[in-house]
Amino acid sequence: MKLKGKVAVITGAAGGVGKATVKRLASEGCKVVLIGRNRKSLDKVAEVIQEKKNVLAIKADLTREGEVISAAEQTISKFETVDILVNNAGIISDPTPFHLMTEEQWNLLINTNLFGTFRMTKAVLPFMLKNKSGSIVNISSLLGIRAIPNVPLSIYGVTKAGIIMLTKSIAVEYGPFGIRCNCVVPSTIQSPIIDPYLQDENARKLLETSFPLRKIGTPEDISGTVSFLCSSDARWVTGSIITVDGGISAKQ
Repeated sequence: MKLKGKVAVITGAAGGVGKATVKRLASEGCKVVLIGRNRKSLDKVAEVIQEKKNVLAIKADLTREGEVISAAEQTISKFETVDILVNNAGIISDPTPFHLMTEEQWNLLINTNLFGTFRMTKAVLPFMLKNKSGSIVNISSLLGIRAIPNVPLSIYGVTKAGIIMLTKSIAVEYGPFGIRCNCVVPSTIQSPIIDPYLQDENARKLLETSFPLRKIGTPEDISGTVSFLCSSDARWVTGSIITVDGGISAKQ
């Protein structure tokens, strides 16, 4: 239990990676704060945590600053501090050519993915500054590093690239105060979003063989990396952008 007693806030906690991260950090001894927009989904995730006194589920929309501030206040009210923040919440649009994207679609992606990360980070930093320690882990995407032919997700990629640069900036600015900030960059992860595309056995095999490791990633692959970055094993790791992608970026 490398993280015993630490207080960890996880946004997008009801999703695949979010749920896996909650379970992993709780198994490492963390008190976990689950943040998401769907109360029922959050409660289902909270149910898997055995120590009920060590879990807090908060319904909050990260596009609304007041709700983010309230979530931080509720966290402090129950657990008195914040040691870890995992900025996992995010949305993705349907693939759309750039010239057909509307300002509404652009604004929704920016406001959720980029501003959501900004708001939550800003809300917890004062408590980490008070403690002179803290670990922030942002979840980006391989689409924040490179574009994929025939997959028009330009604005989504812009938001994820912004998260990568925000990670580096936070790491440099707040490193002198004992606060670390790192970024995990996943490729394709098994989730309800892609499951419909994997029903066809040939499609699944084609996707799997595109990775040097010949398999699709799982939410647990991401949560394991997050756990490492939050632990003392990574005490000299900050500003790092870690790809967890089955090796695909190494060959393309």
